[in-house]
Amino acid sequence: MRLRFRHIRLRAETSAGTFGADISFAPGLNVLWADNTMGKSTCLQGLLYALGLERMLSPRREIPLTYVMTSYLDDPETGQRHDVLQSSVWLEIENASGDIITAQRGIVSSSDRKLVSIFNGPLLTQPSQYYRRRDYFVLDPGAAQREAGFHRMLADFIGWSLPTVRRFDGSETMLYLETIFPLLYVEQKSGWSSLPAAFPTYFQIRDVGRRAVEFMLALDTHDLEARRQQLELEFAASKAAWLAKRDELLSIARVVNGRVEGLGSTPTISVEEIERAYMLVAVGEDWRPLEELASALRTRLAHLSQADTPSVEDVASEAVVEIQALTEAAAAQNARRSALFRARQTEVLQKASIVRRLTALEEDLQKNKDAQKLRDLGSTLADTFAPEQCPTCAQPIADTLLAQRVGAEIMPLEDNIRYINAQRGIFQRLHKQAEGAMADIDREFVAATAEVNETSARLRALKADLVAPSHRPSVAAIEERIRIEARLQALEEAQQRFEQQKGNLVALAAQHAELLAAKIALPTDRFTAQDRTKIARLETLIREQAAEYGFSTFPATDLDISEDNFRPHKEGFEIGFELSASDAIRLKWAYQLALLELGRTHRTNHPGFVVFDEPQQQKTAKVSFASLLKRASKAKAAGQQVIFATSEDRDELERFLATVDCQLLAFEGRIVRRL
Repeated sequence: MRLRFRHIRLRAETSAGTFGADISFAPGLNVLWADNTMGKSTCLQGLLYALGLERMLSPRREIPLTYVMTSYLDDPETGQRHDVLQSSVWLEIENASGDIITAQRGIVSSSDRKLVSIFNGPLLTQPSQYYRRRDYFVLDPGAAQREAGFHRMLADFIGWSLPTVRRFDGSETMLYLETIFPLLYVEQKSGWSSLPAAFPTYFQIRDVGRRAVEFMLALDTHDLEARRQQLELEFAASKAAWLAKRDELLSIARVVNGRVEGLGSTPTISVEEIERAYMLVAVGEDWRPLEELASALRTRLAHLSQADTPSVEDVASEAVVEIQALTEAAAAQNARRSALFRARQTEVLQKASIVRRLTALEEDLQKNKDAQKLRDLGSTLADTFAPEQCPTCAQPIADTLLAQRVGAEIMPLEDNIRYINAQRGIFQRLHKQAEGAMADIDREFVAATAEVNETSARLRALKADLVAPSHRPSVAAIEERIRIEARLQALEEAQQRFEQQKGNLVALAAQHAELLAAKIALPTDRFTAQDRTKIARLETLIREQAAEYGFSTFPATDLDISEDNFRPHKEGFEIGFELSASDAIRLKWAYQLALLELGRTHRTNHPGFVVFDEPQQQKTAKVSFASLLKRASKAKAAGQQVIFATSEDRDELERFLATVDCQLLAFEGRIVRRL
């Protein structure tokens, strides 16, 4: 994969005519020279703007170009100032396959600057031909994913398959081009302040710098990490699916006033454990297995079906006895139902009391933690808490949780926090137990209500028999048969649905087993042998260049690359303020070019170009800059490209470049001038 800049064109239309610049870039090292404020950065930032990458510099989507292209320009010939009526930037680029496209984007224009027009060919260097045009959009959502998105097209043109990464909120997103290009383009203002690069953080991507370097190096660890993250999501989905199916089983049981036994709330891979799960149905104060109750009802229904329906005269004497028994049973059932209702009200009050206590404990804990924090920061608590008042309730105390007596030992804040934490844990368990008790009472209450309704219906049928003509069929006998048939049908349907859902749980268990196997199969080491070879080679290249550029804060051989964030380290510690400003710049040169050079010997995702705007920061030694130019010139032999913009003394620069294979693009005066 490769991206090479061939030509950039800046155009600004004014009432006094057209102003602009045309710069052709060659393979290898290109040195763009002009004095300060003459337009070097405008040209280089035109590269970013043409590629829709200005959000790499700022999330505000500001145009990164100077007033020359956005507002007004001064004519050096006449000294007059002219307003910019219309302006645009054109950029011709080439990929590894030799395909060439030309991007055109308006700056001051009648069209929206989110629009990028692509011409399928070298429109700037070979303008005589006709090239097909297609329009794309940038900056809006979907620019990196949708077919009409410019960054999707650009990634495809380079040959990149952008990975999926995680945000801080756990959601997934794409590793956007704006997070990768800081490793390729070092802008003048903030680009030199960070190692390895000044990555934008407003995308909320976790470890964005590490992800960008992993992608640039084409490390297998990125795929492994992505697989781990994917497994985490699949495990979460597996647990959610398991809970959903379990809730369906619980709902099935509730329809017949039952509950599920032998089924946990977390996924299992044991089919036998799933098969052992069963339903219990409330019968009075007892719980009976659903299959056992259904079998008993089935036997009773068979007996009723074989016998003839009795007449009122046949069941009259038995009805009187049964009415008396059912009346007593109904009274007992109503009493039990009332007791369950009172028990539930008690649990509600108990739960509310527990919640209030938990809330108070949370407040106590937070106040004590705040007091501990203030004390650790050096406060004596005198300004915040009265020394003879409780920090929680402000009641007078003698700084002790024990009996108020002279000479009592004060409980330290740490012990107080541990005590409150222990109390909170107890009440959290009590809260959970209260919720479970309420759920059990609710199930028993529903079952008791169903029994009361059933007993009442039976009593009505028996009493109807006592006042009916003696030769009529018994209403009670018919009612009993219908009731048993309905109850048996409900139980059988519940059992059938229960078994079907158990079958779904078996399928989920098999999927969960596959996930566990996949998790175990992942290598424990983050890096493959090939990854470690790349990292070792990157360290070697950085050390070589740091020494070559005159890095002197400590021996360059002490430099290494952190396996956690790929930042330069020394003896396991991240390099910080101990570096001099000039050595920090030297290390920046070494890191950026090392990434470029690594692609010459190893498979990476580096597109083969680097852009430095004013690499001679902090006035590093002349010999260092000369060594940088010499090293960068080797890019040509590897088919790569390096672009420097500098205002270094021109005589010295030409002396440095006398023996270097490069293209010097020197401009006297302003680069953007009247055409």
